[in-house]
Amino acid sequence: MIARNGGLGDYLRDLARASVCAAVMAGCGMSHGGTDGGPVADSGSGDGGTVTDSGTDAGPPPPPPPPATLCAGDVYQAVHGLTPTESPTYLGAWTVGLGRSPIYALDEIGEACGDASDRAGCDAELQRAQEETWQNALISTTGDDVVVRTDPADVLAFLGTIDTPNEAALVVWHAGYEIYCAGPHLSSVETLPDGFRVYAYQAGGGCGEPWVTTRFTFHVSPAGEMTLEDEREVAREEDFGCIGRRPEGLQAATGERATLGQYFAHVARLEASAVAAFDVMIDELSRLGAPEGLLDAAREAREDEVRHAASMGEVACSYGATPLRPDIAPARERSAFEIALENAVEGCVRETFGALVGAHQALAAEDPAIAAAMRGVADDEIRHAELSWSVAAWLEPQLSPSERARIDQARRDAIVALRHQASGEPDPDLRRLAGMPSAAQAVRFVDHLANDLWA
Repeated sequence: MIARNGGLGDYLRDLARASVCAAVMAGCGMSHGGTDGGPVADSGSGDGGTVTDSGTDAGPPPPPPPPATLCAGDVYQAVHGLTPTESPTYLGAWTVGLGRSPIYALDEIGEACGDASDRAGCDAELQRAQEETWQNALISTTGDDVVVRTDPADVLAFLGTIDTPNEAALVVWHAGYEIYCAGPHLSSVETLPDGFRVYAYQAGGGCGEPWVTTRFTFHVSPAGEMTLEDEREVAREEDFGCIGRRPEGLQAATGERATLGQYFAHVARLEASAVAAFDVMIDELSRLGAPEGLLDAAREAREDEVRHAASMGEVACSYGATPLRPDIAPARERSAFEIALENAVEGCVRETFGALVGAHQALAAEDPAIAAAMRGVADDEIRHAELSWSVAAWLEPQLSPSERARIDQARRDAIVALRHQASGEPDPDLRRLAGMPSAAQAVRFVDHLANDLWA
């Protein structure tokens, strides 16, 4: 693992420490880099990590970087870059968010009711529109007039000909899909001779159910017609955290996760499944002729996961739950591409994020036993993440350009799925006793990694 401004471990520990310190208003500083800096991995091929590819075909190719106006950092600039048929004093894209009521402004230009002759009346009308609207909407004000556009025909009449990438993205966003931004490498729109191709996402889950993320690919014509070109499930995730590498063939878990003990019973199951994942990795790397250093690191990681399963099981037992055992289908022989794809998803993306969450838990957990257990787990998972990046640096350059392109698209999907999953608020006991980051902290973690490491 080669990282700018220091090693991956230092970066992840510093980011976790800054998050915990900010939460308790302790004014702690970073030892280097700051939360906005940090390393960028050098994976050899430049493609980095990925997420699962749910189909056997390659799917749509990764689009080129979006125009500068589509995203500002990790914020989708929904009403920038438009050429509408009229010019209101104020224009805002309003949406429904997790834990938000009423709708809130995702992006806006101008001052709402800024030129109204009856400012109080305009403000009241705007407030009423916000409270009565429960879907994505364009809201504009000109003078005393407040216009709420929720009907697609009204939005298209306002936009006129769809002739910019931003307008194409807005059409898809207004229809209820998410346009994802977290660094310029996560593009969402491709310009075509007959319109635009827009990549968007939807996700759902929670309450003990898996988080399922689906990628949609739409063609948007100049007239604003949306044609679905591709729809595929790109991730099905269980509760996130420092859970180790999952093997192919891991069967879905059953059972409640309502209590702290039940949660750690599931974590113990996932850590035990990571033992099998590293068994497979050792066999596959050996078959591919990997350097002995990678094989030694994989063997060491396997032994780490044995300890993790035991320590997480002890935590589960201390809270009155019985650790669960994984159910894993027999391993099959896979191609180098399939191995690289899984490594990018499970290691470069998920395991790296899990190591960061574990470092946060080690600092934030109020239960001393959990904090102590997580210190050891997080340190090990950081080394496992470094191993994943080393495997990527060795293996991905051996793949074809089209295979690397599929890995790049899969990584985009993985980051989006992870961000959706992170946006679910953990149980209060998990936050307090186990030190799990809040939804806001976890989403910031994903965004930092997307910009600093996964770019």
